[in-house]
Amino acid sequence: MAEAVALDPGAYGGTYKLIGGAAALDFANLVSYRDTDREHDWLAPPSNLGLWVAAAGLDVGGPGSSGEVREARELRELLARVFLAVADGVAPAAADLARIGSLADGRSGGRRLEWDADAAVARWVAPPPSLPVALGSDAAALLTSAELLRRVTACDECRWVFLDSTRNRSRRWCDPADCGNRSRQRRHYQRHRTAG
Repeated sequence: MAEAVALDPGAYGGTYKLIGGAAALDFANLVSYRDTDREHDWLAPPSNLGLWVAAAGLDVGGPGSSGEVREARELRELLARVFLAVADGVAPAAADLARIGSLADGRSGGRRLEWDADAAVARWVAPPPSLPVALGSDAAALLTSAELLRRVTACDECRWVFLDSTRNRSRRWCDPADCGNRSRQRRHYQRHRTAG
């Protein structure tokens, strides 16, 4: 279910996994345990950005400079705000939606018509989009699909966002082996502590 990605965890003991079902959701999840004392930023060290882009399979211009990492963090927080709001049943802020729309709108920049001699036809060719444009386009595709948007959920434990693909929309955890196991252990402990 969850594909582990070899990001450098630093002093953090966890593992980053691609569990979102969409690149924009996985990118928002580059913070574990957001707004808690266990919070971990997966974009530290900055080399993790390039590793994440490769693992996510995105065809984008090469990320990695300190400026790009700073912009990536801002984009991550934007995506997290929007999709956590959606998961909580709250309308995302209009300014956040406008920013995603602006990023997605930049996708067609630099297109040109080139002749493909093998196919004897002209084709549109575009340079790879920047990471913000690619993720903005992915986020916009989610936000404009009522079917997909209904499936955006946040893990009860770590608050990672993901597309719930279960038939009855019953998925509660990012990964049953991680957060699901912690939740079950806590309930077991509480039951036995209360009973004893």
